[in-house]
Amino acid sequence: MKAFWLPSATPEATVKVDVPSIHTVCPEGQEKLKLKSLFPISFTEETADQKSSKAVEKKSYMCPSCKSTITNTMSLVAVSTCGHVFCKKCYDKFLVKDKACLECSKPFRERNLVPLEKGGTGFAAHDERLEARYFKHLGSGSGLGLVKPAPKTY
Repeated sequence: MKAFWLPSATPEATVKVDVPSIHTVCPEGQEKLKLKSLFPISFTEETADQKSSKAVEKKSYMCPSCKSTITNTMSLVAVSTCGHVFCKKCYDKFLVKDKACLECSKPFRERNLVPLEKGGTGFAAHDERLEARYFKHLGSGSGLGLVKPAPKTY
């Protein structure tokens, strides 16, 4: 058929697609997000004298209490009343007891503490809830058929 773009020649869709939701949904908890529940976060930047001499010249952040560099493997807690971010160790030692921000001394309640999820590298999934959802066979031409699995050690 030369005129495949004619409406009479196009195939019919067999599956009806649902209308997408108009609500913004949290990717982690799947609950609806409201604008009034969001708050700005302010990380404390490391100064040049606090960085190690071998560090690459890029922005890095630290816990304002213990001055440790924040990495993607650290557990963090944000205070929603002021937005300051602290490591989990300082949260356990100081924030729970004092009920005031260590950076600005603003008081808060327990419900104002928001645990932040650990971040990944951007190359693969992470966390203890890692689960394979689908498997795709690459085929015999991919060269992966020649790879032997590592021996099991007990």
